[in-house]
Amino acid sequence: MHRIQPAQTVLVTSDVHLGAISSEQEQAFRAWLKQAAEVASRIVLNGDLFDFWFEYRSVILRQHYRVLYELSALAESGTRIVYLAGNHDFWLGSFLDEQVGIETKYGPLEVNLQDKRFFICHGDGMIAKDWGYRMMRKILHNRFLIRSFQLIHPDLGVVLGKRISLLSRDHGAPTDWDPHLAFRDLGVSILKKGYDVVVFGHNHCPDLQQVDDKVYINLGDWVEHFTYGVLSEGKIELKWYEG
Repeated sequence: MHRIQPAQTVLVTSDVHLGAISSEQEQAFRAWLKQAAEVASRIVLNGDLFDFWFEYRSVILRQHYRVLYELSALAESGTRIVYLAGNHDFWLGSFLDEQVGIETKYGPLEVNLQDKRFFICHGDGMIAKDWGYRMMRKILHNRFLIRSFQLIHPDLGVVLGKRISLLSRDHGAPTDWDPHLAFRDLGVSILKKGYDVVVFGHNHCPDLQQVDDKVYINLGDWVEHFTYGVLSEGKIELKWYEG
């Protein structure tokens, strides 16, 4: 069994899509979180932890209870957890901060970790040709739409939310470009702006490119690849969770 590296490790992962994956896939992620509790000083969740997330004033979706419990236990143990919103979980409220102990942010995140300058971003809306999603993002961030959605009964809201998630997967982007290469090229261009490490998610394609002494990494996902990034002693690596 592959074990996470010890002591002062920073873990970065993306695209778990809770609610759309199987119970076995969720169980693997929870097992990974339990391992993380033993070694990680910080965890960055780089978007799309949930396939759909909406915060009602007094209701939280019960299907996410087990993962939220693990995250809360991690936070209480002293592990710092930073959560960057993705395109499936951009309707974040105060619950995760106040009740779970997670720092929720809207990226990109620029931070120094282990003497490395990081640029961390989920990646949605970053590619110029991704015009379909950019338009949809503006619509879904409309305040009137959000307030109207709060009036819908949660059971119906979940059904609608799943349809919104499907739209977010197939948002009308052109078919004449390769998102895998587009994100790699974008990451390399950002490295030239003075960053040591650029981290993306979003396209579910694990990738690590060394550019001289700098690194571009795409974290992949927990839908198919079970991949995550490990920063230890100033070196970042892409790992596959094997159970």
